Amino acid sequence: MSDPNPNPIEAGQPVTSVTTSDLAVTPVTSNADPNAGTQPILPAQEAAVLHPSQTADPAAGTGTDGEEEIWAGRYSMMNFLDRIIVRTLLTVAAIVVASKAWGSQDYVAHEYLRKFSYLFAVILGVMWIYLAVRMIRAWYSHYYRLTTRRLFVSSGIVRRRRDMLELLRVNDVTMRQNSLFERWLGLGTVIVISNEKGVPTFYLPGVKDPKAVLDMIWHHARTERDQRTVKVDHV
Repeated sequence: MSDPNPNPIEAGQPVTSVTTSDLAVTPVTSNADPNAGTQPILPAQEAAVLHPSQTADPAAGTGTDGEEEIWAGRYSMMNFLDRIIVRTLLTVAAIVVASKAWGSQDYVAHEYLRKFSYLFAVILGVMWIYLAVRMIRAWYSHYYRLTTRRLFVSSGIVRRRRDMLELLRVNDVTMRQNSLFERWLGLGTVIVISNEKGVPTFYLPGVKDPKAVLDMIWHHARTERDQRTVKVDHV
């Protein structure tokens, strides 16, 4: 005697979803029925149906595990403001000296002053070029990126190095401001201490608003650690 309500899975029939309005059925099974004319769902498609929240969303900047970018930054050019001011003042002084030396009609009386203005201009030119090179090097040599799960620190131009730290391994986050000038401009170095054996300490020099960056790293490190703890407890 046959069962009036057979189990559709045991009977080899497609699993259907039933709505209360019109009792329409929609096949969502991966077992193809040659008589029904439906196409089989591939394993990748089946995973997308069963777990839509784990698929990547390029528009939202998320990965397959929901990782999102929180902050990205470089070495702030405000760190060179004091050196720019000093060179600007020296340039103004050089212009004044040159105008005195070359504005006079007495060439013999201002001969030494003119030689000094030449030397002053050459030294200032070298100083400006050196500062420009350092600014370009600092900008392209330091790049920081923080996500909800990891911290990336890239350094170097020719020999590029990229270090990655999982926020789960963060033990402490501190900041350092070496001068009163850095405190006035809100600059500093963020130091991330972890239990990573390879690179236990990460340095983020020249960061603008280091306290805000410190708080972000620590907040997301705690969030990641709490989420992992909850997962372990559920298991």
